[in-house]
Amino acid sequence: MAPVFSLPLGLHKKPRSTLAGISFLLAYVILRRQQTRTKRRARRAAAAAAAATAAGRDGSTAGTGAGAGDKGGVKARRVGVDKHFLDQLKKLLPICIPGFASKEAGLLAALATILIARTWLDVWFSGLNGAVVKAIVSRDRKKFIAKAIIEFGLMMWPMSVVNNSLKFTISALALSFRERLTKFAHNQYLDGITFYKISNIDNRIQNADQLLTQDIDKFADNLSHLYSDIAKPLVDIVLFAYKLGEAIGGEAPFYMIGYFFLSGVILRALSPPFGKYTAIEQKLEGDFRFAHSRIIAHSEEIAFYNGAEREKVGVNTSFDKIARHVRKVYSMRFANGILDSVLVKYCATMTAYYLLARPVFDPAYATEHMGRVSADPTKIVEDYSRNSGYLVNLSQAVGRLILAGRDLTRFAGYTSRVSELFEVLDDIKKGRYERTMVAKADGASSQ
Repeated sequence: MAPVFSLPLGLHKKPRSTLAGISFLLAYVILRRQQTRTKRRARRAAAAAAAATAAGRDGSTAGTGAGAGDKGGVKARRVGVDKHFLDQLKKLLPICIPGFASKEAGLLAALATILIARTWLDVWFSGLNGAVVKAIVSRDRKKFIAKAIIEFGLMMWPMSVVNNSLKFTISALALSFRERLTKFAHNQYLDGITFYKISNIDNRIQNADQLLTQDIDKFADNLSHLYSDIAKPLVDIVLFAYKLGEAIGGEAPFYMIGYFFLSGVILRALSPPFGKYTAIEQKLEGDFRFAHSRIIAHSEEIAFYNGAEREKVGVNTSFDKIARHVRKVYSMRFANGILDSVLVKYCATMTAYYLLARPVFDPAYATEHMGRVSADPTKIVEDYSRNSGYLVNLSQAVGRLILAGRDLTRFAGYTSRVSELFEVLDDIKKGRYERTMVAKADGASSQ
């Protein structure tokens, strides 16, 4: 029995040293438990803050670091086509197109040539359509076969080549832009331990994988399409306005263009800021992706603490935010699409009918190519068909140019996301770090 009671009975001999050892042991155990709780709390707070960044800040738009000024009382900048967007584009374009001798510059020149050829083919087709309609109305079989069968049969090959070359060149340009941006980002992101600093020291970007993969891809694709969507309508407007003015009067194209730009001003004033919503959607998608990648990275700890239910609540909450935001954007696009159709499509059609019929009904507006009193009905049909082709192409060009402004606001959202990535990488390379959401995370965890 002596060995059993040796420790308790010996307490009266060295009480101070024994109590000090027990106190030290207890303090060590308490400290370790506190550290474990702090780590778990920090992980939960980081995940909650990442999932709630966009929704938790009123007006947060520009990606992961858009709310960096919340702590200091700075309002988040509104994403849109403004001076800041142009400054961001000036920094990104030299990366995409490093010089005039680069492959991307050659693709741009080839694309411009293809666009001009496409416009010339549109002009030719409008004239051919008028000649075919005249042959049908006048029952001229030989002319119909010469125009609709022989001439069109010969021209369908260059038309097909030009149309598919346009798609091929745009796709090649988008891929080249993505290659340049991705490799440039990899050089910055994987320079030394920048990838570690961006995840652990600077937390402005919570989803670098989203930015490096999907956002750069969408930015490159939108940039390549934006060039053709703006350059092609401009060429069409100049050429078809000249041909239409020659056919039905010099003021007719200006009436049509003026109407479209007036409707564009109305649409711009009434349309929602889709660039802002695009940036928010990409941010929420990144947070949802980050939540799943976090589960993969910490699967062992989650399994050990039976945290599957808690994690399921987190990822479902993150996905619900995406679903609510996308439904909201779809509703806005539905209402905005109705306004677009009425102003850009149907009211424009009524204006076109009036401009085309005016030389026929009013001799004061008659021209050599439309509405002459001495012209026979078949000639009037030919002129009307040809001129309507000119007017349709002009209207479509102006409409595409106006709608390209809406696409430009969406492109501004992708530009903001990609530009933010490079800005953060450049700051980290220079030794400048920011820890945002720290106070919010601590407050949330303490609650």
